[in-house]
Amino acid sequence: MPHNLLIRDDMGAEKKTSRDVLIENMLRLEEEKKKLLELVEKKQAEYDTLYKLTRRIADNAPDMIWAKDMNNRYLFANRALCSRLLMCKSTGAVVGKNDVYFAELERSNGQRHTFGEVCENSDDIVKTKKKAMRFVEDGLVRGQYLVLDVHKAPLLDEKGKIVGTVGCGRDITREREIQKDLAKSRVSQQLLMDTTLNFAVFRLQLINQRSRDVKVIFVSPSAYDIAGINFLQPLQRWFQVHPDDRQVLRQAYVNGLTTLTFNHRFRFFHPNLSQWRWLQVIATCIQGEKDRYINGVFFDATDQMKSNEALVAKERELETRTDNLSEVNTALKVLLKKRDEDRKALEEKVLNNVKSLIRPYLIKMKRLGMDARQKAYLEILESNLEEIVSPLSRKLSYDYLGFTPTEIKVATMVKQGKKAQEIARLLGISTRTVEGYRYSIRERLGIKGKKVNLRTYLLSIQ
Repeated sequence: MPHNLLIRDDMGAEKKTSRDVLIENMLRLEEEKKKLLELVEKKQAEYDTLYKLTRRIADNAPDMIWAKDMNNRYLFANRALCSRLLMCKSTGAVVGKNDVYFAELERSNGQRHTFGEVCENSDDIVKTKKKAMRFVEDGLVRGQYLVLDVHKAPLLDEKGKIVGTVGCGRDITREREIQKDLAKSRVSQQLLMDTTLNFAVFRLQLINQRSRDVKVIFVSPSAYDIAGINFLQPLQRWFQVHPDDRQVLRQAYVNGLTTLTFNHRFRFFHPNLSQWRWLQVIATCIQGEKDRYINGVFFDATDQMKSNEALVAKERELETRTDNLSEVNTALKVLLKKRDEDRKALEEKVLNNVKSLIRPYLIKMKRLGMDARQKAYLEILESNLEEIVSPLSRKLSYDYLGFTPTEIKVATMVKQGKKAQEIARLLGISTRTVEGYRYSIRERLGIKGKKVNLRTYLLSIQ
């Protein structure tokens, strides 16, 4: 019995030992499973982080990025592609669909859309050629013209087998428009350069900063007619400069390299016309990183120079005439001065003759016995004589042109101190008429209504 119990005990001990081992293994496996789960969670977190980073990078890229399977259905698309080409709000909604699907969806909504078929064709080309390629794809997206610079390449698995395509596209619509505008501008400029008649346009390059090493970049065809230029000859032999202008032209060229501007006129021999002509050259030097460029125009200035010469000759003629007129004016001034002197001398002579040859006899006649009529005539004669020689008469005649002859006579007698009755008797008019003349004289002299004595004012006039 004890032996059996022992065996049982031994067997029990053995069974207990196997169970403990089993439990330990289970616990160990549970621990490993936990670690594996933690590792999976960690890897999943790392994967999620990497995916989010990749998605964030792709969605924040300005270019369109995508991946497609062998049936040209999207496996991946970034936000730029969805919003600007596929017109889809969610990047996840793109997966499993192709470009034709989105094109037909846009057209079913009444939009003008032609881009889908273009993308499908380039995808097939890349899969056939099995290499990265570059395309320019364009079309309408919701009625707006869009041009993409597209790079596409095969999508390979771990074994190098093609499982689809990957690509990226950049919107170059604006650049393409600028290129077209530039192309049109170049054509217009070229047409302008080729059709100019009255002037020629040129562009030169100064190589290696040496002023003598010049390369002709462009010159318009009109240069042949304007200057007879042989384009096969080097620039230094284009013009046969007049000997009198060579030194000045050389100095102007050297100064132009310093100031970067050139504006000079010189004579040259025109081989086609066999004559010396004037040429005007206007240019500007542009400094580059290594070389300098000269842009400019030139034109025939012969007619202008002839006009200038004619104008200079005319100016000289006018100056000569002006000098002659000045001399004539000087001579006239001398003659006028001499005439005034002669007039004054004549007036003084007449005045002296009246005083010495006529006035003494008038005085003697007053002393003789005469009746009233004779005395009146004598006084009139004396008054008229005074009027002739009186400076007041000349003053009133010249300075106050509105005075009548009778007003001058009355003013002269008033200045002599004669009363109204005496003036009336001498002139044979009424006293009221004399008063009327006195009134009009005051009005013409500008002293009407003023407390100014008429005789005193007349005495003040010299």
